[in-house]
Amino acid sequence: MKSLFILIPILMPFIFALLLNLIKFKSKKTRNIFIAFSIITNFILTICVLYFDINLKLEILKLNDFIDIYINVDKLGVLFSILASGLWIFTSFYSMEYMNYEKKERRFFTFFILTLGITIGIAFSGNLFTLYIFYELLTLFTFPLVIHAESKDAFISGRKYLIYSFGGATLVLLGMILLYSIHHDLSFIPRGILSGVNIENNQLMLIIYLLMFLGFGVKAAVVPFHSWLPAAMVAPTPVSSLLHAVAVVKSGVFSIVRVSYFIFGADVIKNVNGNLYASIFVGITILMGSLLALHHDNLKKRLAYSTISQLGYILLGVLMLNENALIGGLMHLVNHALIKIVLFFCAGAIYVKKHIKNISDMKGIGKEMPITMWCFAIASISLIGIPPTNGFVSKWYLALGGLNANKIMFPIILLLSAFLTATYLLPIVVIAFFPGYPGYKDEKIKNNDPNIKMLFPIVLVTGIVVILGIFPNVVINFIEKIVIELI
Repeated sequence: MKSLFILIPILMPFIFALLLNLIKFKSKKTRNIFIAFSIITNFILTICVLYFDINLKLEILKLNDFIDIYINVDKLGVLFSILASGLWIFTSFYSMEYMNYEKKERRFFTFFILTLGITIGIAFSGNLFTLYIFYELLTLFTFPLVIHAESKDAFISGRKYLIYSFGGATLVLLGMILLYSIHHDLSFIPRGILSGVNIENNQLMLIIYLLMFLGFGVKAAVVPFHSWLPAAMVAPTPVSSLLHAVAVVKSGVFSIVRVSYFIFGADVIKNVNGNLYASIFVGITILMGSLLALHHDNLKKRLAYSTISQLGYILLGVLMLNENALIGGLMHLVNHALIKIVLFFCAGAIYVKKHIKNISDMKGIGKEMPITMWCFAIASISLIGIPPTNGFVSKWYLALGGLNANKIMFPIILLLSAFLTATYLLPIVVIAFFPGYPGYKDEKIKNNDPNIKMLFPIVLVTGIVVILGIFPNVVINFIEKIVIELI
């Protein structure tokens, strides 16, 4: 019975979502208290399960070696689950205020809570089949969030999201079937289940790896499968922050890490040159994401293309197949999540308070919303990778990994992309603070920062970004323990 405790962080969000729809709350305040209680409780339960190490393995259903639903929590799963659960708390408080300006709040929070359970399920998956099941469910449970506005643009974006996601999942399924045909084990084992297995057909192994890389790469917005992500910006800002910071894109990256280091292993990937072919897609993704961001005046879309580029950084760390690179990749998985959630929170606050969507309309907004825009500026500097920010730490390790792999081109790509990141983010800060408020004379300008419910999550996560830049060893030490097991 003790082993069933491992299911609590996965199942409790489903119970909370059901209660949210069954209970007739007297007011929005009461409903919001229940939502906060649900998210925080699930975070505490996740910590308890991990801390007390309550039989972190559970066989749920096994029909054969392929159809096997199995839960197994390891250090990588701990990293992802804590990151997701923690950021869900900040997003829930932010959403309580933001969704006052949207309709259908109960439906939003229902799927918002359900998606948390699915994301924890992805983190705790013990084999490829279980990961695939939760991965498909993630698409289904986030779809209502993408089409929340129920406008024509929302339905077009939602359709594109489904087509791309299910298309990618089909590639993964094909790769799984081919893999099973040569090795009847889909379990996640550090250094890979294929390590030491004598497989003569390297070409088939390369095809299987690329199928899975590109299949999971759809949610990770790998070019040319990236266009669903900017299109999904029609969703409310809390949804955008989840899509870009944790739930969807990071699940894609997380799955690629699982396939690369727990199914194939670094040695097998090198032998079949899987990293060489995959890195071509990643290099294009990094540069194209940055270049496309430059051309968009819409703030959320610029941030969306920025996400595409930054996800490429993480995947580059995965594909270099050495310790420093993987430390940098996993560190950037955490850092980018924190930075990007701040940027999207700020974009949402600007829209709520000023109804501004385009960067060209943000002249002087730093005088009206100083706290919001200072947080935006700090997050922007961190994303560029200027020391001593957390973004610099992860990119430093990525550059070291490139040098260790004798791939001088990779550090050059990182430097070029950092320059492009500065080119599309710093002008926003300049426009906000330096040109001045239109028509400004000497009169005092009213402070239009959002209220404490929206501002507190923005400031708090910005503080975490700063702290992790100054004291990065808290995360690095844990990530090093993960990497030692894999390489």
